Amino acid sequence: MTNKLERFTQRARRALSLAQESAEALEHGNIGTEHLLLGLMRETDGVANRVLGDFNVTADQIEALVKEMSQAGIRRSPTAPLELSIRTRRALELAVDEARLMGHDYVGTEHLLLGILRQNDSTAANILRRLGLDLERVRQTTRSMILLKSVPEPETFNR
Repeated sequence: MTNKLERFTQRARRALSLAQESAEALEHGNIGTEHLLLGLMRETDGVANRVLGDFNVTADQIEALVKEMSQAGIRRSPTAPLELSIRTRRALELAVDEARLMGHDYVGTEHLLLGILRQNDSTAANILRRLGLDLERVRQTTRSMILLKSVPEPETFNR
C-alpha cells in the first residue's frame, strides 16, 4: 500500500492515520469513509479542513453524525487487523482521479474530500449531504481556494 500512497501529501497520509485511529476508538470493523472524513477534519492544516470550515462544518458535528449513523455497525475484535472498507478504497481511487482532473501531481486532503463526495452511497457522503454539502459546491470552493492560493499545501511529497 505504501507505493500506492507515494503521491499522497504528508497531510493526506496523516488524515488516513487519523482515520484509522477514529475507527479503532469507535471499535469499528474497518476504516470507513466516515472515519476518513473524521481524519480530514482532525488534520487541521489540510485544505479539506479549511474547505469544510468554509461551510461551517465542525469535527464535533461529524463525530456526532458518525456515532448516530453507525450505532448498529460491525464491532471489531481487538485482535483483528483494521482494513480499509471497499468504499474507502474507492474514495482513494476517486481522489487520485480528482487530482488528475485538477492537473495536480499530488493527492492532498482536498482530493480525498472530493473522492469521498463522489462515493454517493457512502456514510461520509450521506453525512456531508445532511450538513448541506454537495460535490459541486465543495469542488467549486476547493478550486477557488487553490486558485487564490489562500491555503497552499507546500510539502507535497515525502520521498
